[in-house]
Amino acid sequence: MRFNKPTILFLLTLLCFCCISLFASSQESSKAQTKVITSIQYRGRDIKLNERSLYINARLKQKNLGNYAFLTLQDAAAFAKDGTSNDPTIIYLEPDVYWTNKPSDENKENELIGLRLPQGNITLIGLADNPEHTIIAGDRGQMAGAIGNWNTIGVGDGFRAYNITFGNYCNLDLIYPPDPTKNHRKRQETITQAQVLTTAHGGRMDKWVFENCRFISFLNVFAAGREPERAYFKNCFFQCTDDAIGSGGMSIFERCRFRFYANHPSWGGSRILQAYLGCSFETVLRDPKANSSIFFAKNNAIFAVVDCHFDGNARQLEWTDILSDQARHYVYHNTLNGKPAMISAGHPELSVELNEETLKAFKIGDQYNIYNLLRGDDDWDPARQKVLLKRYGHLPFRLQLNASKTLLDGATGAEVKVLYTIYPTRTRQETPIKWTVSDPELLSFVSTDDGALLVKGTNTSEEMRRGSIKGETVSGIEAVLYFDVSGISAPALRISRALRLSEPSSGKVSADYKLDLQHKRDCSLITWYRATRKDGSDTLKVAVSRMNQPYKDYKLNSGDIGYYLIARLEPRHETSDTGNGVFARSRKIKATDIGSENLSTDFKNIPAGRNEIIRDGFWTIDTYRPKDLNPDYEWQPAPGDGWAYGDGEVETAGRQGLFTLGRGARLLYTQTRQYRNMNIELELSPQKAAGQGFGSPTGQYLDVYTKYDTKSLSGYGLRIERTPAFGNGVLVSLYKYENGIGTPLGPHQYTSAFLPGCQITLSVKGRILNARVTTSSEQQQGQKDSGLLHEVSLSAEINPDTSGGFGVQHTGSTGGNRLMLESLRVSYD
Repeated sequence: MRFNKPTILFLLTLLCFCCISLFASSQESSKAQTKVITSIQYRGRDIKLNERSLYINARLKQKNLGNYAFLTLQDAAAFAKDGTSNDPTIIYLEPDVYWTNKPSDENKENELIGLRLPQGNITLIGLADNPEHTIIAGDRGQMAGAIGNWNTIGVGDGFRAYNITFGNYCNLDLIYPPDPTKNHRKRQETITQAQVLTTAHGGRMDKWVFENCRFISFLNVFAAGREPERAYFKNCFFQCTDDAIGSGGMSIFERCRFRFYANHPSWGGSRILQAYLGCSFETVLRDPKANSSIFFAKNNAIFAVVDCHFDGNARQLEWTDILSDQARHYVYHNTLNGKPAMISAGHPELSVELNEETLKAFKIGDQYNIYNLLRGDDDWDPARQKVLLKRYGHLPFRLQLNASKTLLDGATGAEVKVLYTIYPTRTRQETPIKWTVSDPELLSFVSTDDGALLVKGTNTSEEMRRGSIKGETVSGIEAVLYFDVSGISAPALRISRALRLSEPSSGKVSADYKLDLQHKRDCSLITWYRATRKDGSDTLKVAVSRMNQPYKDYKLNSGDIGYYLIARLEPRHETSDTGNGVFARSRKIKATDIGSENLSTDFKNIPAGRNEIIRDGFWTIDTYRPKDLNPDYEWQPAPGDGWAYGDGEVETAGRQGLFTLGRGARLLYTQTRQYRNMNIELELSPQKAAGQGFGSPTGQYLDVYTKYDTKSLSGYGLRIERTPAFGNGVLVSLYKYENGIGTPLGPHQYTSAFLPGCQITLSVKGRILNARVTTSSEQQQGQKDSGLLHEVSLSAEINPDTSGGFGVQHTGSTGGNRLMLESLRVSYD
């Protein structure tokens, strides 16, 4: 084909134009690839990035970042500066999974917070409306990648978050539907303390806000005692087992959803108020046959529960394990499985049903009055209700009474000042309080110039009497304070027949006396001592009276041989003064006086005070940290008493025994007589009732010693220990001890038998050490599902000597994790 000259010129011109266009396009493309991110879009708004507006996107190239965009949450946290309450520093997060720890790291430094964000007034916003698409994740817990209660993130004062999931995936799988390649398998099956959120520092902490957020873990979602003065949660979701939500000063949950897998979602509640407003609760208790109740807290706090609905396998609702008759909670329009809900139905006086007026402090129309509850003295308005609800922002929602003592001497007309606090405190001046007493003859009061009350107790009877003072606002907010008022004590009792001690008979020595009881019950104190000297100048206490029951019949044992027994009687009945002590002495106890060299006790009469002396035939009662305990578990034995005798609480309610009072509680009995065979039967009850027995798997165990030399700390025994393997069972092992160092013997077993009513049998016969652990408590469904044995037997061959000492050592924490010893029988052969 031939072209004429004009055509050729046209084609050349077109070719040049195309080349120039391609070059220009290439230049524009290159510029686009290196363009720095300066703004983002959020809900139709253009957000300019600057020091107050930061952006995280892991998909960006380094050259696109500029000054205010980041690839990781860690980089943004390191750069972020303190904001202010009116101008916070906002960090926008693209949908993604943001790990605060690297799961594969060993955490050699044992850092207990994955990421610290300590700056004040920081706000995190997930750019996706679905919080499941923006996840801040960690996967460590107690003895699962950390020694201690590990937290996914720690934040500062004025922290806010929107559209974000905060999760600790130590015990559950992370499933991320937008990108399944980011799914992550849980660290372990056994549930441990795997916390999600804590404070980044110990300074001022107030005004946290979470909206459209999710909090995912099981045990201890929030670090107890590490929450701010005020926290507001709106349209959030919580998944947890025990000790998970609520502490600090005030926690307000509006239209939130909860999924409870255990009975105690809150450890102690919030100090001033914990309010659930328009919330829904799904109860998925792991073993409702064992316990079908939901307890709002383990310890007493004040709750408001308004328009809440509970559905699932829980059958009843309780405020706390141990109810306080002085608590007053606020309730309105709640249901349990579709029916009107009564919380602690056996004590209806603890629940104040909100009326039309009192409800206004919590709800106006279809709006929950967050402004009134959280306004404080700085006019905080996290729900942006001030304009709409200003006239309702000054209403009392709680009244609290306090006194320095609640036991009054009614015989002398003792007085005590009662102070009251009204919340919010700004309403005190214009809120009159109506005061009443339950019994005007028992309690009276006058107002003082400083706005307090002076309460006087008067009791002309001999009996202790109980009464209360009640304060109530015009709208119906109320508080009650109870007083025990003692009466006029009867004079000390006359001893009508002098104290004397019987001759040893049937293995006991009895105290014989007669009192002029005037038809009252004998509550005398009888204390028993041993002495080598006839004049009693070297006495050592060996038994006491408790629970207003005089210990009249002293049971002899081999430790009494060679000693005089001395009894001290302090006469009294239930309403009399205690008389001066009188003494009586036995002859020296002989070996033939002892009915049996075996020993048995229910611990009721054993002196529980600290006694570090190791002496033949005596108890050593102290606290001690075993030598073989891992140094990473940092605690020191309590300096005071390690044991106390009393009534059980919570899961050990209805029982009595010797319970652990201080960390490292130890109880030893020194026996220098020589025996070949030995059998121990010990009954005890841990207060933990899920089978784990101890507070955490951090070297917390119980040792039961047999054939034990208490001076060299050598012998044999059984160890019951909480380990990371199970959250509802314990590890049981036989042990050999040499100079305080324990070594496992033979095979071990995991069991669910460490429950209230646990029975331990430990025997040595010849060269064989046998152990058996059972319980009177039924096995729980979760324990069955875990394949735990509900009864275990262990056996090992040993090289025993002729030692006859025994004892127990407890290394667990106390409080709600204490252990109660109920009975002990030791027999020798």
